[in-house]
Amino acid sequence: MAPNSVDDDYQGCSANMLHSVVERYLPEEKSKNQSFEKAWAKAENATQGLSPQLDNLTKNHAIALRAYSFDTPNVHAPFNKAVHEGKKVYKTSFMYHSLHFLLTDAIQHLNAKGDCLQTYRGTFEEFKPPLGFRNRDIMRFGSFTSTSLSLEEAVEFGNKSCFEVHTCHGANMSKYSEYQYEQEVLIPPYEKFVITKVIRGQTKPTKMKCNVVYQLKSAGKVSNLRCALFKKGSGVF
Repeated sequence: MAPNSVDDDYQGCSANMLHSVVERYLPEEKSKNQSFEKAWAKAENATQGLSPQLDNLTKNHAIALRAYSFDTPNVHAPFNKAVHEGKKVYKTSFMYHSLHFLLTDAIQHLNAKGDCLQTYRGTFEEFKPPLGFRNRDIMRFGSFTSTSLSLEEAVEFGNKSCFEVHTCHGANMSKYSEYQYEQEVLIPPYEKFVITKVIRGQTKPTKMKCNVVYQLKSAGKVSNLRCALFKKGSGVF
C-alpha cells in the first residue's frame, strides 16, 4: 500500500495550498532545484498556445503537466522517488510541494466527474509484491503513475511487469504532454486498486503480452497526509 507515500489529496485545503504554492513554494523550489527551474522555463514556453482555462486549469497547472512529461530535463524520476518515499519529511524537507500540488489539482480538475478509464502500463522492471501477496489484495502505486489509453504505446515502455488498470481518479493529460501521441493518463499516488487477476507467462489470454500482467480495478482512495501542511504546528501560511 506504499505506506511512505506523499499522498496528500488536498481535500478541504486546495485554495490555501494554491496560495502557498504561488507565494512561497514555487519560487523557493525553482531557486533551489536547477533541473526543476529549467523544466519549468521550458514548459512555460511550450504551453504558450494552450488555453488551460477551458479545462478549468490555470497557466501553472498546464506548465506543471508539461514539465512533468519532459524526458529532458527529467523531473519526473527524482520527483516520483521523493513522492514514493517522502512521507516522513513532507512537513520539513520535501522538495516538490509545488509540483505535487499542481499535478494533483490538475488531475482533479481534468477528471472532475470521476470518469473511469481503461489504461495500460508496461515496464521493464520486475514488480515485487509484498510477501503473502495474492489476488484481491489492495495496492497503490504510491507516486504519480503514467499509463496510456493505448495498449500499443504502453508496451513500448516494457513487457516485463505490466498493468491493465481501471482507474477512476486518474486523468487524461495528453493535451498538455510533450508527447501527445502517448495518450497519457496520469494516476495520483492516493488512488488504491484491488488486484483482480495476476497472469504469469502468458498462460491465459490477455491484451498485454508481458511476463506478468496485473489487472487492477479502482477501489477508491486513501490520503494519509490530507492537508497535513495546514494542521497545527506545520508552519505553513
